[in-house]
Amino acid sequence: MYESKIWTLLALLVLSRDAQVSKGSKRAPGRPRSCSDRPEEMLEQLYGRLAAGMLSAFHHTLQLEPLDKQNVSCPAGGRAAADKRQRLPTNLLSVAPWAYRISYDPSRYPKYIPEAYCLCKGCLTGIFGEENFYFRSIPVYMPTVVLRRTSSCTGGRYVYIEDYITIPVGCTCVPEQERDSEPDSVNSSIGKGNIKFLVKKSDKPASE
Repeated sequence: MYESKIWTLLALLVLSRDAQVSKGSKRAPGRPRSCSDRPEEMLEQLYGRLAAGMLSAFHHTLQLEPLDKQNVSCPAGGRAAADKRQRLPTNLLSVAPWAYRISYDPSRYPKYIPEAYCLCKGCLTGIFGEENFYFRSIPVYMPTVVLRRTSSCTGGRYVYIEDYITIPVGCTCVPEQERDSEPDSVNSSIGKGNIKFLVKKSDKPASE
């Protein structure tokens, strides 16, 4: 009788211990570790070694001011006389003038990149700076590399990879290409005229 009580107590202890273990195993899993962005200094160092400073130098030479404070439009028909103490920048003196706007992407480094866009449809090739639509302004693109943030996380920091893109850095002037149908129509009309002219010539007597 005494031994049976001891075995009963041991069984109860084992069951209570198993119950506690099972309760502990059913605890809610902990929150996943949050992933934060890398420090700006580290990204700048990584990007500097990767891009050799080309885009960063281009970025720092610009005054990144809001465009709504500037009257940016095609200066056709002559440019205003510049102040002697302040000379217009090259991008506004070109026959294919351009301005800059800022491209923003939070998942990219640099987050802010200046992009050029043409101010005129044609080119300012007239004597007094008039816009000539026989030419057109087109952007000039430059290939470059940026750091692109991924969803992967290592050591509590986001992983960045190389990403190659092209950005417009200015504008140039090119001749406007004529439509393919126009030269054919002109050549065909000239050909028909020559044929008619030859036929009339051949109709005349040889003695004349």
